[in-house]
Amino acid sequence: MIYSHCKTRTYQRAGNGDGHGGSLDFTFPWDASIRYGKKSIAPTALVVSSDEHVVQELAEITEECGLAAFLAFTVGEGKRILEKKRVSVVVCDDRLIDGQYADILSETARLRLKTPVIVVSPTGDWSDYLKAISAGAFDYVAFPAIPGDLAWTVHDALTSPAARILKDRASNFFVL
Repeated sequence: MIYSHCKTRTYQRAGNGDGHGGSLDFTFPWDASIRYGKKSIAPTALVVSSDEHVVQELAEITEECGLAAFLAFTVGEGKRILEKKRVSVVVCDDRLIDGQYADILSETARLRLKTPVIVVSPTGDWSDYLKAISAGAFDYVAFPAIPGDLAWTVHDALTSPAARILKDRASNFFVL
């Protein structure tokens, strides 16, 4: 796999009064297509939420990261997209009209996809975070979030070694 034309983006991170904060620079290796041999594949994100405004905001963030976004407003739509399209990362709201993020996680497992699933939630509750991670989510992000936080999580999901062993993580490391 060869990454072509990497770009560096700078995001402002809010300080919390303890001296931490400032800008955050990192490289998005997916700004251009990923090349497998002679074939180029544009990375994509599946954005799933029942709230139209949340879908729009999440799609904008993923598109700013250089990913084309598939949009789904229900679990059923999300499952159909996962079955038919090649998806690099999933960004899913924790509660949907016809189910929850766990339904999307189970569909990725059923299809044997190694696609990282990032769960977003308006509550950001710690116990919900632990449930999502133990169910196999790559990460759990409070939303609305600072745009750089979600962008960094997407970057991490596509490039970190943890994404490669995603399916083993929940069963091996977390017991609730």
